[in-house]
Amino acid sequence: MHDFFRKSIQLRKLIFILISVFLGFSSRADTAPVSSVFDLLTGQEIVEVTLRTDLGQLLAQAEATPTYQSGLFSFSPPGQGSQSWNIKVKARGKFRRQVCDFPPLMLNFSRVELENRGFSGHDKLKLVTHCAEDRIVGNEKVLREYLAYQLYRELSPYSYRVQLVSIQYIDSKGLVSGFKRLGFIIEDTDEMAERLQGEECDDCQYRPVAAFDQQAAGIHAMFQYLIGNADYSVPVLRNVKVVRRTLDQKLVPVGYDFDFSGLVEASYAIPANYLGQLAVRQRIYLGPLTADADMKQQIELFFAKKETLLRVVDNFKKLSSPARYDIREYLLNFYEQMQMIRDTGYHNVYQRLRQEHPTAVPDGGTAADYGVVSK
Repeated sequence: MHDFFRKSIQLRKLIFILISVFLGFSSRADTAPVSSVFDLLTGQEIVEVTLRTDLGQLLAQAEATPTYQSGLFSFSPPGQGSQSWNIKVKARGKFRRQVCDFPPLMLNFSRVELENRGFSGHDKLKLVTHCAEDRIVGNEKVLREYLAYQLYRELSPYSYRVQLVSIQYIDSKGLVSGFKRLGFIIEDTDEMAERLQGEECDDCQYRPVAAFDQQAAGIHAMFQYLIGNADYSVPVLRNVKVVRRTLDQKLVPVGYDFDFSGLVEASYAIPANYLGQLAVRQRIYLGPLTADADMKQQIELFFAKKETLLRVVDNFKKLSSPARYDIREYLLNFYEQMQMIRDTGYHNVYQRLRQEHPTAVPDGGTAADYGVVSK
């Protein structure tokens, strides 16, 4: 009788464990993040997509206030059949929309359709287009900017995911000849913020430096310096999104739009003369005043990632060999400067980075935050 009760207890324990494990798996499955349409687009180095819309109307938006128009967006995810989505599409951007032969676009998916197909409601994807009508020039600039985002991803999780695409444009009215160009898609901002366990802060202009995660902000500023981009401002949120982390309410800057950077060197890019920049490829450090110990930590991170970054450039064979060589040399120039700082000791690092532009303050910034003493 004793053995019977002992075995009965053991059996009940085993059943309890099995039920607990099952419920644990069920719970994890129930709380697993829902895939997005951006996730559906990833998984290949380059995805073939088709956009069918009224191209004449779309191109006319460059000179007017953009409004959404209907479109059909099609592609074939890896291992799946062709998919078509009824979307709304419009020209976007400010400067690029005015100067590009073909404007950048906003792809707006139907939230109802997304949810009906089992995807999250992240419905807005930016499409960076070829801009220049010249196929070779347009494609190269797309690839250079795409590469900038890829380098950013290697350095910080606080960055956008991007997907390279080959786009077949078809005019729904048959009045404009179809054509094919490279582009890349940027994930929905809300999805990016959610992935980083936070939310976008739309009203975070002019926030004090202390409100930001200092390490993340420093890496962001150093990355912008690496690629030679002065066309941004954290204080006024120009070409920067700010994510407020849920856990500690700290703010994190996430950069985007790198076409004015020295790495991309778009044909329409102009120097930030108000900062003292004389050429687009001239680097200007626009991070706030930072202690030597923190600057050392940031620079050493970039040294730790040096070979990885160079390998990403070398392996990106969709760019021509001369273009890859040019980018590699531009990055190595940054590392030569950092090596001098390292060799001579991490003293007055901030001032040394800004010695050519000691009074440069981004739009909306406070002079004292950038080490500028008012006279």
